[in-house]
Order: sequence, then C-alpha cells, then structure tokens
Amino acid sequence: MSTTISLRRAAYAGAAVIALALAGCGGQSGQSAAQDTQPAAQGAAADLPLVKDGVLTSCANFGTPPNIFAKEDGTPVGAEVDIAKSMAEEMGLETAFPEYAFSGLIPALQAKQCDVIISSLYIKPEREEIADFVPYLLSGSGVAVSKENPKNVTGYDDSLCGVRAVGITGATGASLLEEKAAECKSKGLEPVQVTLLDRSADALQQVMAGQSDAFLDTAELMGYYEKQSNGEFVVVGEPVGQIKIGAATLKENAELHEALQEAFNKVVDSGRYAEILKEWGLEAQNIANAS
Repeated sequence: MSTTISLRRAAYAGAAVIALALAGCGGQSGQSAAQDTQPAAQGAAADLPLVKDGVLTSCANFGTPPNIFAKEDGTPVGAEVDIAKSMAEEMGLETAFPEYAFSGLIPALQAKQCDVIISSLYIKPEREEIADFVPYLLSGSGVAVSKENPKNVTGYDDSLCGVRAVGITGATGASLLEEKAAECKSKGLEPVQVTLLDRSADALQQVMAGQSDAFLDTAELMGYYEKQSNGEFVVVGEPVGQIKIGAATLKENAELHEALQEAFNKVVDSGRYAEILKEWGLEAQNIANAS
C-alpha cells in the first residue's frame, strides 16, 4: 500500500475496522449537517432559546480527530461528539452538527446558525469577549514532520526558522507559527514560511508530499495522525501552551450556558465523561488535570 493511501485511512476508535479516509476528516468547505436522534426535549430544556426546538445544534469542523471528525458516510464521531451527545441527553435534546470551516465557527454562532460550538475551540481572552464557555477538555499545540524530516525540525523552537510550515486558518497553531516567524526575524534568522489551509487532511498531505516541512496544530491531532501513518508522520518536540477547550455560547444566551454547565457536571458525575476519554485515548486531556 502506498504512503498516500495509508495516510488516507484512519481507525474509527469505536470499531475494529479501518474505515475513515483522512482526506475526509476535514469535511467539506461549505456547510453540511448531521443530526442524531435522542429523546425529545422535556422540562426546562423545552424552554431554552434554541435555533431549533428540541435540538442542540453545535457548529462543528470535522478536521480534528480524535476530538471530532466524520466517518466515510458523513456521520460525526469523536470524543467531542460523544461529550455533546451526552450533555444533550442530560438536557432531553437531540443533537445536530452543521459543519463549517474552522474560521467560520464563531461567525456562524454569532449569526445564530447554531446554539453552541463544541469543536476543539480553545478558550482565549478575545473569544471570551464574545462567548461564555463550559470547559471540557485540555489541549496544547504540537509540531509534526514527515519521517525524513529533511529540515531537521525539532519542535516549536528555532529549528522552524526558514522552513515551510503549515497551519489551519483561524486556529491557534496558525497564530503560533506567525509568532515564531516574527521571533525568527527579530533574531536575524530566516522567518518561518507560513501556509494556512482550511483542512487538516490537506495540511497533512502537504507535509507528506514534501510541499511543507512541518505541520503545527493541536497535540491531539498530531498524535492521532502519527498513530495512523505507520511511522510516516512523526511528532517532534513537546506540546506547548496547555489550554482549555470549551463549549461556546453567545453571552446573551446565559440560560443555555448554565444548562450546558449543569449537564456537563452530570456527565462527569455519572462516569460517562471518563469513559469517553478512555475510549478515545484522551485521559491526559481530562479537564480536571488543568493546572
């Protein structure tokens, strides 16, 4: 099997077969929707201000496995999907996951095309000016390269100076690359040559095709691709910048924010949260480990 073909196949962690094409992990550039059936809204949940009655609609980008991605048939899967479904179940709601480019998630929330973002969205000060967050995972950023590593990149350090690095538009990894480029220049070194893309699968393919020397994004995503690549794609250095991921709702929707926090607390107390993290190999990302 060729490297390209093997890289386009990923394990669906809830099954024993290899069924996901990595090229589909990032989904489509336009909007799509996936909905799962759960109990109809009842009690207080029926009175929540929702885009669609009885449904918790979460804007999503399916480009960050194992957190959230899509099976070949378009079905959303991943730890964040399971967390969202579990929270919705506690609220007596169904779930829907319309898909957007990562950079379009917050604009879609602001346009009230969804109720919440549960899709690897880091909690950052500028985002907290717009939204309230229910923290549910820890994350960080990681650097990965092809196994050949022709530029001898060693992590998020000065070895990135002068190399071609790729990140995802609107993501923290992209900001880190821009910061490193400026730092390199200030030291009299060649700046990082930054390319930004909308899909993580495209960024991965750029590195594997030799069009980019390094890829910087979430540590979970880098580790996932490394496992699926049979040694062709390698994480280098240590993760940087521990940060929380949270479920984002508009500040004007305080009622929903409070309901989501209560639901998440119940998911944790029931043991379901720990089960989800174990299933997806994300025990280290337990929000209880936040420093």
